[in-house]
Amino acid sequence: MKNNNKKKSLNPEDWELATLDVIAHHGVGTIAVESLAKTLGVTKGSFYWHFSSRMDLIESALKRWRNDDQALISDRIFSIDDPHERLKAWFFLCAEPSQSHLVYATLLADRQHGVVAKVLKEVTLERLGYLQQAYQEIGLSEMDAKQQALLAYSVYVGYLHMAKTLHGKLKDNDNIQKYINYVAKQLMPH
Repeated sequence: MKNNNKKKSLNPEDWELATLDVIAHHGVGTIAVESLAKTLGVTKGSFYWHFSSRMDLIESALKRWRNDDQALISDRIFSIDDPHERLKAWFFLCAEPSQSHLVYATLLADRQHGVVAKVLKEVTLERLGYLQQAYQEIGLSEMDAKQQALLAYSVYVGYLHMAKTLHGKLKDNDNIQKYINYVAKQLMPH
């Protein structure tokens, strides 16, 4: 006879992903070990097997988010040689509904937390660097490319804020496609 009372075994990734889900929808301040354990169907003891503290979990989850995001950008953006096409791909990726975007938008609101501020600054500077490089490859001077990257990234952050504020009401695919084509047209040097 099988024992159906077998305890559920979780790994750090399970905790990190659950934490990222909470961050995406409710913010860093709402992370609580007890509620995560309940959501995951385990005891708090499972948490302490993998993490030393709530902050350790948050740092680990943010590291996972950043690494996953970097892998996605590497796969979907850096794999494109042509800088014009790379920028277009960036604009389309930025408008796709994804948990990564929700996490980023929520982190912007939670930037008063030390670890969040550090990660946000690093991610933002990396992304601005990616954009600046593409604009320089198109032929803009270093200064113009830097300004254009800042403008493009500001549009992305504004879009995320609107999408989150409107609870995803910007998800109409036809309108999104038209918007992204318009954005690309405005933000790409002619």
